[in-house]
Amino acid sequence: MFLQNLRKSVKPVVWIIAIGFVVSLFFTYGRFTSRGGGEKPLLEVNGEKISYLDFLQAHRSAYESVVRNTGESLSPEMEAYLRSQILSDLLSNRLLYHEAKRAKIKVSDEEVADQMAKIMKNFGSRENFLRYLQYQGIKYADFEEEVRRQIAISRLTQMIKDSVVLTDEEVKSYWIAENESLDLAYLFLDPEKYASDIKVDAGEAKKFYEDNKEDFRVPEKVKVAYVLISPEEFEKEVKITEEEIKNYYEQHPDEFKVEEKRRASHILISVPLDATEEQKEKARKKLQEIKEKLQKEDDFSKLAREYSDDKASAQKGGDLGFFAYSDMTPEFSKAVFSMKKTGEISDIVETPYGFHLIKLTGIEPARKKSLKEGKNDIQQILLEQKTGDLALEEIKKVRDQIEKGKLTFEKYAREHPERVKFPSPFSRYEKIEGLSWNSQLNKIAFSLDPGKLSSILKVAEGYLIMMVEEKKPSYIPPWDEVKEEAMDKLAREKAKKITAQRAQDILKEIKENKKKLSDFAQEWEYQVLNSITRSQWLKGITGEDREKFIRVAFSLTEGEVSNPVFLSQGYYIIQVLKRQIPLEKFEQEKQEFRKKLLARKQEEALSTWFREVREKAKIVDNTSLFFAPSS
Repeated sequence: MFLQNLRKSVKPVVWIIAIGFVVSLFFTYGRFTSRGGGEKPLLEVNGEKISYLDFLQAHRSAYESVVRNTGESLSPEMEAYLRSQILSDLLSNRLLYHEAKRAKIKVSDEEVADQMAKIMKNFGSRENFLRYLQYQGIKYADFEEEVRRQIAISRLTQMIKDSVVLTDEEVKSYWIAENESLDLAYLFLDPEKYASDIKVDAGEAKKFYEDNKEDFRVPEKVKVAYVLISPEEFEKEVKITEEEIKNYYEQHPDEFKVEEKRRASHILISVPLDATEEQKEKARKKLQEIKEKLQKEDDFSKLAREYSDDKASAQKGGDLGFFAYSDMTPEFSKAVFSMKKTGEISDIVETPYGFHLIKLTGIEPARKKSLKEGKNDIQQILLEQKTGDLALEEIKKVRDQIEKGKLTFEKYAREHPERVKFPSPFSRYEKIEGLSWNSQLNKIAFSLDPGKLSSILKVAEGYLIMMVEEKKPSYIPPWDEVKEEAMDKLAREKAKKITAQRAQDILKEIKENKKKLSDFAQEWEYQVLNSITRSQWLKGITGEDREKFIRVAFSLTEGEVSNPVFLSQGYYIIQVLKRQIPLEKFEQEKQEFRKKLLARKQEEALSTWFREVREKAKIVDNTSLFFAPSS
């Protein structure tokens, strides 16, 4: 659904709990039509009201999805999170529809009827669909009106996307930015070289501490206990029968569809990226002459080997093997997949690569994989489902017993030591021991009161519950606690200044005395890196340091030496040895790259546009009258 996609581009959200928000907005949020009434609206968007009843119906459906997928009621912190997302989507929906009306987008009754028919098809019958609406308390007319709204919104957002235009120059510029590489050398000056020799007295260090107390602040931390149950623990308990495999295969036919593939050979006469009409006409004429030869010689493979500019396929007589429609450029695929029988040869086809003659040499019709072909995949799917269900069932039991006071984390740890962890206290920005980094999990930990049990959480490693044992507030430690740390920090600050001066001296020697970076390899770490791109992983240089290093490196001309660049570990002096742009690949990749770049630019345009719409909108927020503040 569009709003879910839009939310990803405007404000990314990562769900921790296993919420099954895979149904469309129509079913997740139900009716949006306000019933009016005397009470104040929950929200008002450009004069249009969103009532508390609207929220309740949206909340009911979303909450039911959560419960179905986790088997648990939501904890207060997750309830608050769910509420904020529903309110955000209700608000976004109204804003978008308001803009669609301003743009005078009309939706015909026929379009609505067609969409309604598609929706009903998912329910198996009209009767099932009507029963669903009745269960949700949604009137058919209200639902139909919401469908009309969503069609209008979809059309509006597509108009915004369609307004994005990419010139050939932009495509080339972005392509170069992603594919350009550098051979470079750098000198790393580590302040640690000097730090151990610097002597700092206590009085000097105490003044440094008094002047920079915030640098010594210890962040707020929490200590938790958690139970983690992995689905993998239950693999030996699971048995998958042939009947289950067969039932899955029959109930999920779309998962086993194999699209039609075709095999073709071609003769390509390429043209330059910026070819003139004269050059294009010359290439077309050359291919026409080859086509006439083909009518006489009737040996496509021989002519492909002799004339095709696609050297890789020319060696194989022009053969490209089997491919799906989406594997080739649209122009090429349209020609191949419109042919009726093998042996047929196309007219001259123009693509971004040049001009082609194409011979259809094979057809693999669309089909459904056999049960035998899909068996291994089905077994894996069923294994994951069953082990996941067993892990979820087990953690539900554990949580229930802990909540009722029949079990403690300590007691469960004695029975299942591999499942229970008591990690060291951590801050909001530190990884919890034993788990992958997950910012949302940290947020939940910090939102829980000591002694409170979390809801069941789905994490990468399995299913988890946790309890906060202790919260340690942020504080600035007294001098006696940080004396050694202060002396060490001051020594490092002095070492940093000495290193900075040495870096400037080296740069001066390079510029004035024609020295090379490698001349200082005995004194400092010297490295040569080949074929570094803007997205390159750099050993020992990560995060913001990597971004800054790359930014400086790619701003240099070939042979140029940078000013000293300070990163978290020390100073770097960078020199570009060689700059490489593989333009010969651009012609081959241009079309596909344009598609991806256009999609990215369209999402950026949509995000920027929506942000501006929201900033200009007149929004009255009365949510504080309906909801108690989150703790």
